Amino acid sequence: MINENDKAKNYIPSFDPLIPHPDHVNDPYKLYKEMRENAPVYRSPHGVIILSRAKEIALALKDPGFGRGYFYFENMEKRLGSNIVKQPVYASARNMMVMKDGEDHIRLRKMIIGEFNHKAINKIIPFIEKTMDSLIENALQEKQFDIIKEIAYKLPSRVMCYMLGIPEKDWDKFGARTANGSRALEPAPLSMIELSEQNKSVEESREYFRWLVNEKKENPGEDLTTLLMQEHLKSQSITLDDVIDNLRMMFVGGQETTVNTIGNGLIALYRHPEQLNLIRKDHNLITPAVNEIIRFDSSVQMTPRQARQDLELNGIRIDAGETLLCIIASANRDEAVWDDADNFDINRDFQPSFSFGGGPHRCIGAELACTEAEIAISKILQKMPSLTFDHENPDWLSGTVVFRGLNSLQATILG
Repeated sequence: MINENDKAKNYIPSFDPLIPHPDHVNDPYKLYKEMRENAPVYRSPHGVIILSRAKEIALALKDPGFGRGYFYFENMEKRLGSNIVKQPVYASARNMMVMKDGEDHIRLRKMIIGEFNHKAINKIIPFIEKTMDSLIENALQEKQFDIIKEIAYKLPSRVMCYMLGIPEKDWDKFGARTANGSRALEPAPLSMIELSEQNKSVEESREYFRWLVNEKKENPGEDLTTLLMQEHLKSQSITLDDVIDNLRMMFVGGQETTVNTIGNGLIALYRHPEQLNLIRKDHNLITPAVNEIIRFDSSVQMTPRQARQDLELNGIRIDAGETLLCIIASANRDEAVWDDADNFDINRDFQPSFSFGGGPHRCIGAELACTEAEIAISKILQKMPSLTFDHENPDWLSGTVVFRGLNSLQATILG
């Protein structure tokens, strides 16, 4: 009889989970199930450990024996040479809250967490609703439009501009979607051309936010840029680079999750008309519907962690400093946690999914993303009852395994 450990060691995936194969992009969940059943802790030939089962992923996300930033850049230097971390795209990332652990992480998180709590989100709901109404009104005039470009992307982009205090005249400067701009988050290393493009984008973004911080020194407002700028002036432990790069982090993080949740949610609902009809009959079901959308087809598919000490997981030896990739989208389909996990059911008993991570690095903008998605999907269903699109052959993002979302969603208003 072959034990689970031997089974895992001999296992070869149908597709490489770290390379965006077309079949995997269209439906990654078949491979995730295969990995959970054969090698829930899989040592990839790329030099990382891949976790696909909820049990091990929950441990990696929450246990202090694992970290988000520990060894990350050291491992990068080992793989790609010491000069790689000096590149602007990685030098900037090193200052971001999401790439720090321990006291450094706590210090930065404390600065902004109050702006993302329930009370703060409730204050900006009127702005989110007004923005969504305007986007829908514009789309209805066109009759044919791209939901992703004209609605799903513009909503979170404008919300983050508003929260960061970016002047309205500059909002169009942030019109380029960040999925390609987040290529540096992918497990596969950047090509020289990609690295050059990423560096250029980062430097332009940093230049703008440096200007914005200086502007807020002269004309402070009730916004996140003013808040971080004032913390910098009060505390020597908060550098100007910390401020600039965490503003960048919030802008990027505040967009892609929401864009993909709206797009993925519409696809899931239109593929399951009985569930769609339930929401049309009772709009109070939008909150459980968005919770199920986030579980069923997570906008972020995986997140890395580093082992802080030697350990063993499911019979696989892991050394301190090794990188683990947690496929949180796979954990969300684990039958050990959710009954009939591959079924889309908006009346499912609520249980928090893994989509926003866990532990000290749980996504700080989780409530904001859920609120935006609820308002967006609810208003689309109410104000565009004759909306139609090809939900059977979606135009999925093709160059990423980290994000799951639509490149475009061409729609038509009938009648």
